[in-house]
Amino acid sequence: GRLLSKLREMDEYDNTIIIFSSDHGLAVGSHGLMGKQSLYEHSMKPPLIFAGPGIPQGETDALVYLLDIFPTVCGLTTTPIPDGLDGKNLAPVIQGKKPGVRDSLFTAYKGVQRAVRDERWKLIQYPQVNITQLFDLKNDPHEKQNLAEDPQHQQRIESLMATMQEWQEELGDQKQL
Repeated sequence: GRLLSKLREMDEYDNTIIIFSSDHGLAVGSHGLMGKQSLYEHSMKPPLIFAGPGIPQGETDALVYLLDIFPTVCGLTTTPIPDGLDGKNLAPVIQGKKPGVRDSLFTAYKGVQRAVRDERWKLIQYPQVNITQLFDLKNDPHEKQNLAEDPQHQQRIESLMATMQEWQEELGDQKQL
């Protein structure tokens, strides 16, 4: 509130993009875990809010990383985006021109967990113990029902594993799945 009051006092409020984010969440008992050491949604999704001139109210389910903030600020302010950034410009998503800029996300925790997700599905792999989990985030947003053992999802698992391997190659992640 003090920040917004100061911006109004300086007559800069209507000329300022405000971004709110934080670290990702804690499990606090979810899935029987305490802390941040998981790739379940409750532990890997930080908030990300943009507000300001030219930014309509609303929300999106677009797949984003926090490293997208810098190129997005550039995109919203018509500043050239420097070459070599890993992040993507979310301005077209924020402005309602595109539904997203990525088809999937890849996350990892040390050498013990890897995950890939798309708009609906998430695959978590525990390479040291060769355990796989598959969740339908549309119908099971709290990731309670592991579908990995259901034969009807074998092709989906193979497809998500291929996507995960593509991410690993792109990012230089050497952990074998």
